[in-house]
Amino acid sequence: MKLTTLIKMSCSIAVLSGCATISGDTYCDITAPLYFENEDTVNFLIEKDEDLLKGILIHNETHQKVCE
Repeated sequence: MKLTTLIKMSCSIAVLSGCATISGDTYCDITAPLYFENEDTVNFLIEKDEDLLKGILIHNETHQKVCE
């Protein structure tokens, strides 16, 4: 009987330990600007994935307006 209880407790702990908690409660606590290493990265994104580049720029501008 004790083994069954131990197994149930272990499974419960394993399931609950996977839950992430956020210590802050604002946008600025959980986000940060995304930076590029160099201009080559920007040029690559312009050619290959302009939507991603636009998304990153929007994210960075939003972070700047809200958090700085």
